Amino acid sequence: METIKAEISIKFDDSELAEKFFISLQPESLSGPSDRSSVLLKQQNDSIRLLIDAKDITAFRATLNSYLVWMRVLLSIASL
Repeated sequence: METIKAEISIKFDDSELAEKFFISLQPESLSGPSDRSSVLLKQQNDSIRLLIDAKDITAFRATLNSYLVWMRVLLSIASL
């Protein structure tokens, strides 16, 4: 059975902000909500890469949506 994989790269204004996002998202990637998907986070300078691996499209979509929501919350906090 094939899995669904995606690599998403997010570029920030500076490496400090990227590091803050990375540190904030790291616990979520270590203890995923399901055994149907996993996320590997990597930080390189001013970018974060999310490597998503899911067993089905539903798990992929749920995982992607979760990370997008968490990043939107972090952006809101960072702008305060």
